[in-house]
Amino acid sequence: MTGNNSAAELLDPRLKGFLAHNLRWKSLNPIQEQAIPIIKEKNDTLIISPTASGKTEAVLIPIFNDILTNRLEALSVIYVSPLKALINDMNDRMKKWCDHFNLEVTKWHGDVPATKKNKFLKNPTDILLITPESLEVIFMNKTSKEKERVFKNVKYVIVDEIHYFVESDRGTQLNSLLNRINRYLDHPINRVGLSATVGNPKTVSEWLKHDNPAKIVTDPSKRPFKYKVFCGSEQVICEVLRKFVGRKILIFVHSRKDAERYYNLLKKELKLKNIYVHHSSIDRDRREESEEKFKYLKDGFMISTSTLELGIDIGNIDIVVQIRPPHNVSSFLQRIGRSGRRSKNQRSIIFYKTDQHVFISLAEISLINEGHIEDIKIPEKPKDIYFHQILSSIYEYGKIKKVNLFDNLKDSYAFNKMTKDDFKAIIENMEELDFVHNYNGFLSLGYTFEKKFGKRNFMDFYSVFCPNFEYTVMEGAKNIGSLDSFFVMSFLKLGSQFILGGAPWKVRSIDYKRFKVRVEKDKSQKGDVPDWSSEGGVIDSLMSRKIYDILIGKYNPEFLRTFDQLAQETVDKYVDHAREMGFKEGIIPVEIDPKEHRVYIYTFAGMRANALLSLIFSLEYEIYSVIDTAYFSSFKLREEINFDNISKVIYDVENIIQEPEFNQLIDEKTKKFVKNKFINFLPYEDNVKLKMELLYSPEDLINVIKDNSILLVEKTLFRKWR
Repeated sequence: MTGNNSAAELLDPRLKGFLAHNLRWKSLNPIQEQAIPIIKEKNDTLIISPTASGKTEAVLIPIFNDILTNRLEALSVIYVSPLKALINDMNDRMKKWCDHFNLEVTKWHGDVPATKKNKFLKNPTDILLITPESLEVIFMNKTSKEKERVFKNVKYVIVDEIHYFVESDRGTQLNSLLNRINRYLDHPINRVGLSATVGNPKTVSEWLKHDNPAKIVTDPSKRPFKYKVFCGSEQVICEVLRKFVGRKILIFVHSRKDAERYYNLLKKELKLKNIYVHHSSIDRDRREESEEKFKYLKDGFMISTSTLELGIDIGNIDIVVQIRPPHNVSSFLQRIGRSGRRSKNQRSIIFYKTDQHVFISLAEISLINEGHIEDIKIPEKPKDIYFHQILSSIYEYGKIKKVNLFDNLKDSYAFNKMTKDDFKAIIENMEELDFVHNYNGFLSLGYTFEKKFGKRNFMDFYSVFCPNFEYTVMEGAKNIGSLDSFFVMSFLKLGSQFILGGAPWKVRSIDYKRFKVRVEKDKSQKGDVPDWSSEGGVIDSLMSRKIYDILIGKYNPEFLRTFDQLAQETVDKYVDHAREMGFKEGIIPVEIDPKEHRVYIYTFAGMRANALLSLIFSLEYEIYSVIDTAYFSSFKLREEINFDNISKVIYDVENIIQEPEFNQLIDEKTKKFVKNKFINFLPYEDNVKLKMELLYSPEDLINVIKDNSILLVEKTLFRKWR
């Protein structure tokens, strides 16, 4: 831990000794060299660095240095995480540091006994690890005296996996809570955000501290990324992975069903002893036991769904295997970042099943090499969570002046675009619904608040937010998998047929409040069944447009070198076909099948944009048998339609979605979608606008239409891409 220009020279000798002797560090990582001086100077900081690059320690080192050097009083650090598992993992890691320096850490989430929480409230420890929901509980359920005792000495707030929070309801809630802490302080707090993947860091830095955006620190070192892409039959998967028995391998799959399937297959075929499976349906204690065992193994296989994408420590991974690529660049980066601690090379093997998987893999690899990641989209005016935070704040204060409440909430990034007129309209609506009372300019809670949320000591109020809006699919008591809300709201009703995990299902019932779809095996498989599944998520505009670029020949052929022969031939076949069909830059190809009265509009604008386009056409024409993918919007008509009719609608999209009739259509389509318990208490227009933003992508659709012209093409191979 030496070097004239190293950030280590800025540290307290006790901390340097701990890093050198206890952790056996010889030097700091590049991200640590970058971040330590910035955080040490009390700057709000956003750190973006790959998984396993040492970014957590880049934050802990300067903060522990401050605690030791300036003898900070408890509670000085709040660490916020989206998942209980991450808090448990961080608690184990942090305890080693705290024990050495005679400091204390407390974890607080739903599984922690009340006795430990009460002990913390009486005698706060140096560090608190907590979820946003638990932080909300402290604000609402504890006395002013308890909150002052807990928060008065806080100097740092660390938001881990910040990308996971920012665009969600939980992120809006957290952003407001970080602002509300200021009431109990007489000094500024330093905020630090951590992420492996952020496409628009400037926006996230403003979310962290909107009046003075956080300084952005990125990893200056670029760990080499090596990959191979193979056709993913079970035989090939076993043959390829047999070569890596004796290494430590993390395998990502798209569903819980696949996790169990490949666990059994590889255990049997490769005669593996050290093999584990990890997904959300497995008992928590068993999952944690598997994590702990695998962490210290030198060799073994772990098969996981996305549950291990986030930063739970499972030790040094040699190779990350992906059985089918994920559907966004962010997940791809999260996964490959788990490898390469020992060799400094990130290594991944990707197995594809369909032609689309080849293009998805090539698109993701191209985007990574170009430095492009999906932007995090933050709602401009999240009025449903504003509604929630108004109620929470009134509960916290007992009663509060209207003008003070507006000013308090406006100080957070999440609500800084809310105008006084917005606030006034929401308060008037809340008064009408008897959620609040207004007496001489003071707001207090009304009867409806107690009636709707008072049960179980307001637990329904705290845990109101669904983290990812996924519906669980159940066959009896058996968990089949999950579906994105977008699919459920857009395609499913009683009797609908769909494919999930490679098997056909028929919908028996949909529970919109509990986010559950109950199904039975579909034996008939008759009719025009949409062959789609949410496994892997919804492909957005960034990925879809990159795939279009590849089809028109705009890609680096070097990226294909490590794809197998079949994959290379697949790319060549479709690129040649696209050229023959007239696909080129600056156009949106349109295909009309006169026999079937079916239209294909190849926007390559992403799934949500194309579903929106079909809705727009349904307002203008009687359409049916809708098939929407990330690549095209397709439907049949009960009347004839020509190219001019199609062009007229497409070029008028921006105006059509502003019409009152379109709002009514969105409302009718999304009426049963319970984003959270507050959205349906909003005025009609606010309700519809929020649901539209969540389920569809008007901006992506409008941008593609603005940048391209419509061109009629003949029958293509792409109509088979589902």
